[in-house]
Amino acid sequence: MIRFHDVKTTDRELIQSYTLCGDRQNCDLSFANIISWRFLYNTQIAEVDGFLVFRFYTGHHLAYMAPVWKCHWDESMRGRFAAVVRQMRDDAITLGHPFLMLGVCSYMVGILESTFPDTFFIKPDRDHFDYIYTREKLATLSGKKLQGKRNHCNKFRKAYPDYEYRPLTKDMIPECIAVEENWRTVTKDDTEETEELSEELRSMTRVFDLWDEIGATGGTIWVGGKLIAFTFGCPVTDKVFDVCVEKADTAYEGAFSIINQEFARHLPEQYEYMNREEDLGLEGLRYAKLSYKPDILLEKSVVMEKYPLAQEETQEQIKEETIALWRNTFHDPEPFIRLYFSRVFKPEYNIICQMNQRTVAALQTLPYTLKYYDKEVRTAYISGVSVLEEYRKQNVGNNLMSQAHFRLYHKDIVFATLIPAEEWLYDWYGRCGYTQHITCTPPPAGVDSMDFAAFDHWQQTRDCVLLHDEEGFEIIKEDYRIALSIDPSARRQSRNIPAMIRVINAEKALQLYAGRHPDRTENLRVYNDSDIPMNNIYFQIRDGHVTRTNQPLPGTRPLTITELADHIFRDDRLEMNLMLN
Repeated sequence: MIRFHDVKTTDRELIQSYTLCGDRQNCDLSFANIISWRFLYNTQIAEVDGFLVFRFYTGHHLAYMAPVWKCHWDESMRGRFAAVVRQMRDDAITLGHPFLMLGVCSYMVGILESTFPDTFFIKPDRDHFDYIYTREKLATLSGKKLQGKRNHCNKFRKAYPDYEYRPLTKDMIPECIAVEENWRTVTKDDTEETEELSEELRSMTRVFDLWDEIGATGGTIWVGGKLIAFTFGCPVTDKVFDVCVEKADTAYEGAFSIINQEFARHLPEQYEYMNREEDLGLEGLRYAKLSYKPDILLEKSVVMEKYPLAQEETQEQIKEETIALWRNTFHDPEPFIRLYFSRVFKPEYNIICQMNQRTVAALQTLPYTLKYYDKEVRTAYISGVSVLEEYRKQNVGNNLMSQAHFRLYHKDIVFATLIPAEEWLYDWYGRCGYTQHITCTPPPAGVDSMDFAAFDHWQQTRDCVLLHDEEGFEIIKEDYRIALSIDPSARRQSRNIPAMIRVINAEKALQLYAGRHPDRTENLRVYNDSDIPMNNIYFQIRDGHVTRTNQPLPGTRPLTITELADHIFRDDRLEMNLMLN
């Protein structure tokens, strides 16, 4: 199995050792893009037999970029390339996803089709074609077709003859942010907040925060001592420069045209081409990019395998393999296993890893409601975490948990809970973001003779507790009857057992906290949640409300995702009981 790791700024030298000397012109390979968009795509990388492999999520789906090699393609590499692609496909299947590659440019399509005949559906993705221009064209705007662009620039120069171009430096960043905020106010639709603008702002802020580490290059335009336009980017190759962001104060007519031209003029001449990225299917953006007459419209395609595993007809096989895995791991009595897999288990709860068309790891994410004082919160109980013995210590368990957390976030779950089966697992789950801030308590006296109404009355008296519904309560009682039939001396739990909880959605978890403590004002920064990078952001808590922002806040307290749960629940006593464990 490929050992991926989260992409970090310290990977710059590694990544650029592959990209800068190559001929892949995709804007996706700009280091600034790779780092600044990790929060959205959860990007990971690995080196595999001389190739660099990228793995990421797009929405809920796992995806990959085509393998990147150093320098230029050589036919002698085809065998190793094919082996790496097969490993990528196995990695996707291991994590329960059909194999998907995005951003695959035209000549890469040819290599894939000749190496893997009748294997992939390949479809050009017009909204994500890259617009590439010669640097000289953008710098000179020469020729009849660009007369209108020259006129815009000349008009600007006539209106503001004393304007200045300056390279973008770190001390200018606050003024750049002010320009962006002004542009956003003018541009956004007042009737709805566009997600694209919010994501772009977060990406841009990430670059500014890591300006030196990323190695970005930018330019600015000043009029009367005021910054009115800026742009920045990062090289894709030694000859292709990617322009990531371009913003201007629209009150200055021609500001966009002038920053575009001046940046091209001042960019080192080694860059023969400038990649101005995609149009994302936005009509106005497409018109603007086409108006500069691109020299290359870099076609990029979606590549999906034709015959994916784990389709509907294989679900019964997956269930049987999951049952076998449970038996192998937990050695539970058969009557309990039949109960669990007939009345608790559902395919949509099951998270699996497959290798060689065989389920080698699985867990279930059982839905529960957490009663948190007067609120009810969507929560998952992690059950049956199991990995075949021969696949342990191969990072399979970590990948399984990471996949579960990411999926739970997109299912609008706020917390995940579990009870470790063995003492040593507390440390392992701790490294997965869990903390011991919830306890599995004994059930009420006489629970086995209670009807659900009586039990529900009891559980509703608890301040913070995982709630059982009527069906779940009856399953628990049936489990106890099974236990008694096997061992008549069996007894209900009589002591507290430390359980664990993890924050899945930081913003919603903090909203609960803020509502519970309306008098508290705090600035927090969540960091290092590699499973759910959407959580890694600044939060301001004030007057019972939570605001998330990319802007650094004064007096910020940094918290890991584990420390966040400790912070939220430090004044609370969370409990669960009667869990199938």
